[in-house]
Amino acid sequence: MQRSHLALALMLGGLATPSRAQVFQPWGTQVDRSVSLDVLRPSFDGGGTTALTTINQVGFRWAVGKVVLVAEAPFVNAKADGAPSGALLIGNPFLGVATRASSSFIGEFGVRPPIASVSSPERFLAAAVGVLGDFADFEAYGEDLLTIRATAGHHFLSPQHYGLRMAVRPALVAPTSGGDAELFLDYGIQGGYETERASVGMVFSGRAILTEPGNVGERTVHELGIGGTMTFGRLRPGALIRLPLDADLTNALNYSIGLRLEYTF
Repeated sequence: MQRSHLALALMLGGLATPSRAQVFQPWGTQVDRSVSLDVLRPSFDGGGTTALTTINQVGFRWAVGKVVLVAEAPFVNAKADGAPSGALLIGNPFLGVATRASSSFIGEFGVRPPIASVSSPERFLAAAVGVLGDFADFEAYGEDLLTIRATAGHHFLSPQHYGLRMAVRPALVAPTSGGDAELFLDYGIQGGYETERASVGMVFSGRAILTEPGNVGERTVHELGIGGTMTFGRLRPGALIRLPLDADLTNALNYSIGLRLEYTF
């Protein structure tokens, strides 16, 4: 598998072999205790899906001692243009532990157990929407995929509120129904302006497959994210746009627009 395995071949192959591992989202500083909802609306070349087709995720963070428990529950609502019905796909959740927000070291470790079921044409469409629209984390939408990942990075914030984050994240994706496991490396750098009331940032991130032959261009995909948040008491609304940067993906995906609402406590 070369570059296309990172999204297109996975979709066409029935989502049975490996494929949101974007290392950062431009939401600004993480918090230790919160619940959040992310909604991502992909724009595909040529259309093909209704306006209510979205990629979604409920997130939960809870500080326990020196670490933060992290849970993410992805789901996709998708319907093809002109189809009598659509489908809701429950994706593979992520369960893990992370460093506290006050730490300059960015650390996370967790697993994504396989619970997604692509059991109908409508659910296959929903999985394909997730794979292409959120391609940097497409193992969240594949059937019979177990993922183990770990993150290490550094966060720097200057007295003038300019922030910089850099991180890498290896991810092992193993099909539970047979086949070879694949090792990926996610990487990213984020820069922006961060205050207690608002933040804005830009993220460049990519994913490389380490267990397949080929040159760097054939084994990597990249995207650019731009967005930010505002803080109103305990509420933190945000918005972003994600742009694919590789031709194999831009032929199918124009961009994805996201909204977030986070409640801190």
